[in-house]
Amino acid sequence: MSREDFRIMIADVPDKEESVCEIYYKNSGWVQISVEVPNEFVIAFCNKRDGNYWELPFDEAIEIIQEAKEHLAKLQRTPEEQAEHEAWVKKYKNWKPTPEERADYEAKMEAQRKKYYD
Repeated sequence: MSREDFRIMIADVPDKEESVCEIYYKNSGWVQISVEVPNEFVIAFCNKRDGNYWELPFDEAIEIIQEAKEHLAKLQRTPEEQAEHEAWVKKYKNWKPTPEERADYEAKMEAQRKKYYD
């Protein structure tokens, strides 16, 4: 994906009184931004599967996208953590755990899930 894959166009569409901004990704409709009421932007994400779209208040959609990005960013590793992780993966590549080791591992994974998702 690169910036050149996107195209932004201002368009007049039959179902809106005001002009809209359409964003295309690789020549397929991706997003339409409209402002029928002054300063109340609405964003519509295209659904290629059935030809419909999801229409949401622009600021709320952007806030949710940003929040999702922040959640994901919390999971990113520092270079040191990544090196440690890669060493761990290498160490356990051919791991054949005993029942006790498996139970210990499962308990640790459950603690991780609670830490990040609760």
